[in-house]
Amino acid sequence: MQTDLSGILSAVFTPMNGDGTAIDTAAYARLLKSQVALGVHGVVIAGSTGEHSTLTTAERKSLCEAAVATVRGKTTIIVQVGATSTRDSLDLARHAMASGADRLMAVAPYYDRLRWPDLQHYLSQVAAIANGPIVYYHTPRVTGLDLTEEQLVSLTQSGFISHIKDSAADFTRSVRLMLNPGAPKVIAGTDPGMMALLASGAVGSILGASTFIPEICVELYQAVCEKRDLAAAQAVWKRLWPILNALLLNGYVAMTKAGAELRGMPVGAPREPLLPADDEARATLKRLLAEAGIGRLPAVD
Repeated sequence: MQTDLSGILSAVFTPMNGDGTAIDTAAYARLLKSQVALGVHGVVIAGSTGEHSTLTTAERKSLCEAAVATVRGKTTIIVQVGATSTRDSLDLARHAMASGADRLMAVAPYYDRLRWPDLQHYLSQVAAIANGPIVYYHTPRVTGLDLTEEQLVSLTQSGFISHIKDSAADFTRSVRLMLNPGAPKVIAGTDPGMMALLASGAVGSILGASTFIPEICVELYQAVCEKRDLAAAQAVWKRLWPILNALLLNGYVAMTKAGAELRGMPVGAPREPLLPADDEARATLKRLLAEAGIGRLPAVD
């Protein structure tokens, strides 16, 4: 089912058991319910913060099924189906649509760098399964594909994409896209650019941080995009940015999972090769959460 996208769209992490060998399905359900309770506008399943590169295809399908069973109709469910092979991506896309996902997002296959015709063909196949345009996860650092404004417009006009998760860290191009009526809608996809892109016309954000600090991310979105209150937004950003910066400096996935545990929602460690956050980084994050006035997450049924 196609649905419009806006707001805080959390790239939710994947809870693991103690040794990282299996997904903690009960913790995953609690996490998704917490996201809805705290006002996020959508959840992204099996994105980068969700550790999709270390999950099996079967595990990724199970996450999609769990999300649909837990929060369908309560928030927008976006399933990231990108993989290293087209075969796996299309398999995941068919499964997500059959399971009841609202939208698909795809990163380009990222081991062998694609040429422009390769990417067009790949996205055309995913969009055909989605019965409409998808969200393109634009992350040149990972894929080696740094698309131009003209290429992104072409993909939009071809009906392959409607939005991009803009993780390119090229603010000039982002502004040009937001002012180009033929371009895909921009969703902020980098933590440092979150407020600036929202204030410049991005329709929302897809970040992992909102998985463990959803309420302050929603507060920022409301101040910028709904109330148009720049002073209030700047005050929220001054509380939020030190936390985001700590994630970037100390291992993003490990720190988001540590943050959830510090807030009373243990979700296990990252799956190897990633290691848990060390004691010093955890102490820093604990201090920053306290300074921002962020306490325990409310309990959910």
